[in-house]
Order: sequence, then C-alpha cells, then structure tokens
Amino acid sequence: MLAITVLVSALVVPPGASAQAKNHRYAVTYKGLTLEFDASLSKEYLAETVPAVPLEDKTDKPDGVAPQHIVITLRDSYAGRLHREPSSMYALPQISIYPTSDPSDPGFAEEYPTVRQAVNDLDKLLGRRAVSVTESIPFLPWADEGQLFIGRKKLVRFRDGRGVLFLTQYDQEQSAINNEFLVYTFQGMTDDNAWYVSAVFPVAAEGLPSSGRVKDEAAFRAGYDDYVKQTTERLNRLPGRKFSPDLALLEEIIRSLKVGSR
Repeated sequence: MLAITVLVSALVVPPGASAQAKNHRYAVTYKGLTLEFDASLSKEYLAETVPAVPLEDKTDKPDGVAPQHIVITLRDSYAGRLHREPSSMYALPQISIYPTSDPSDPGFAEEYPTVRQAVNDLDKLLGRRAVSVTESIPFLPWADEGQLFIGRKKLVRFRDGRGVLFLTQYDQEQSAINNEFLVYTFQGMTDDNAWYVSAVFPVAAEGLPSSGRVKDEAAFRAGYDDYVKQTTERLNRLPGRKFSPDLALLEEIIRSLKVGSR
C-alpha cells in the first residue's frame, strides 16, 4: 500500500486534512486525529499514512519495522534554525501514532515486536509513576542507540491518553550532550491502550555545545558519569523558555492531541 500524504500550508484546507488559524495556532485534523500547534513553530504540516514494514526474520534487527501508522511532520518549522543533518531521524518535529494490535492479524506481535515491547514496557512504567524512574524509557521508532541521559521527566495527559515527556539524546557510545542531537520527546498511549503515541521534537538548550566533539577524549570518558549527572541537573534547572523553541509550546501540542477510536 502506498503512503497517503497531505501537505497543508497554513491557510489551505484540502480534502482529508485541515489547518486553521486560531489565536495564532493551527488545528490539524487527519483520519480522526486532531492536535494544535503554535504558529511560531511551523507554517505547514505533512500528514502521512506510512505503510507497514513487518519483521521478515526473528534474527533481523527491527530497523524500520512498524505496522501501518500515521505520521504528522511540522514542515517549514523552527527546526530549520537548528541546522541539523536532514537525514537524521531527530531532525524534524514529528508525531507518530502506532496501532498496538490488529485483530485481523494474528501474527501482529511477531511481525512488529518493537511495538509490543514498547507498549508492555511503557504500561509498566506508567503504572509505577515514570517521573521516579531512572532507567531507559521506551521509545518508538526503534533505533540501535541508547539514551545518554533522561531529563525533565514529566507525566502528561493528552485528551484521550497519557504518557511521559522528557529530554534526552540518543547515541551508540558515550558522547557530549549537545544541540546537534538533543530532543524533547513524548512516549504515551491512549487510555484504551489501542494506540501508541511517539512525538520527537529537536530542541536546543542555552549553554550546550553545538556538537559532540571534545578535545581530550580520554579525560572526557574518565569523568563521563559525573559529566552526565551535572549536565542533566543543569538542564533540569534551566527554564523552558531558555530552550529553542520554548518547551511549553511543545508540551501544548501533546496536551491538545486527540487520537480517537480505532
């Protein structure tokens, strides 16, 4: 099945999607999904129905594996000011909605193991209040990288669900926390557990370096744990308006989200 895409400029209303100015905000409607975003964040959005990519072999890495799902991308957005590599999965602000099951597909769990694992892990994490945990938080889409740190954890409700909003950076090895890869992300589920929500927003923080390059690799790695702890504490104390964009605007997007029934 081909992806269905709708590109919407600020005041254009094509069939199947809409964007409407409201107090300097735009309303997105696509296949039952609705959300709002501040006009300062973006001038248009791209709504897509992305085709399914099942896991072919249990021994394969699940890179790119996902059921058919919806992706909303903010285009011509604030992210252009961050000057990130366009090919990076953390370069553009995106909200992705994944089904957590498919009654017509008895092999769903085996075909899309990363979704089932994320659902199970997030359900357990939310059950014991995520703001108190220090271990890795579930994340979709799957990536062969780890979370270097977890900061500004916050339990957030959207209109028909709940989840965790947090600041992090993904990498395969120890590296400096920097504005080239810093992301503010939300991982959540609808109240009926029918949909998994993953939002990824590239952000920059006042005072962070522009890249992960360091002068003395050996000294940096020797003190890495203390460095991560101190940097995380500093980012936790930094007012949301000292980030680009203001983190409050990104949280507003999540709170406005309504996924709707299956």
